[in-house]
Amino acid sequence: MANIVMRLGERYTTRAQNRLVERLRAAGAIKPANATRMEQLSGREARLLARMVQFRAVVAEGDDRYWLDERTLIHFRKEELARMLGAVAVAGFAAAGALALGR
Repeated sequence: MANIVMRLGERYTTRAQNRLVERLRAAGAIKPANATRMEQLSGREARLLARMVQFRAVVAEGDDRYWLDERTLIHFRKEELARMLGAVAVAGFAAAGALALGR
């Protein structure tokens, strides 16, 4: 079960990350001078963009324009993987505890 949860979560998070990253790269927004607007984002993409901005993998420029920091993106992806694994571990411990208690 944990493996399924991990694969599903990883798939959705990775797809959303890849869509955002590819949009920024396609626009040439890999340096401040080329910052671009990010329009028509889904709810998941908007939340992911907010996390990426908070982590500084994507840098917000004043008037709702963004650019991708490739070096920080590498660290962001590692952190996202660790976050996913942590959530799976918690779910696994909860399931093991419920089984141990006979529920």
